[in-house]
Amino acid sequence: MVKETVKRKVSTLEKFPELESYFQSLTDTTDNIAIINTHYEADHEKDFQDLENIFQNIQSIEWETADNGYYNLFTSYFTFHVKIIEEIIKEAREILNPDKREYLKLLVTYKKNADDWFAKLKKKRKAVQAA
Repeated sequence: MVKETVKRKVSTLEKFPELESYFQSLTDTTDNIAIINTHYEADHEKDFQDLENIFQNIQSIEWETADNGYYNLFTSYFTFHVKIIEEIIKEAREILNPDKREYLKLLVTYKKNADDWFAKLKKKRKAVQAA
């Protein structure tokens, strides 16, 4: 029993990234994206490409197969990330900077895609848990 638990933990670590550092890179990118709501100059093209690359990586991992503790921690991190994106969108809509409208649209699309993907992940997780 103990050997099996240890085996499961090792395979989880091999199969999935260490979440704190994984989400730190997402947080850093999200912070860069938030600059659309300021007068500061930024490389928005690069920041949005980085966000897309990270999201594609997130989508490529079979989170639904993770053990409960790891899955719950992942969903907590991801939910927090999406809430931050919502706040950035809300603030951008209040500011209504016409120069940044294109980036606001990209961010709204990103959030919709993230929400859709996360809903599908939850369904997959239920199916895995039921099996």
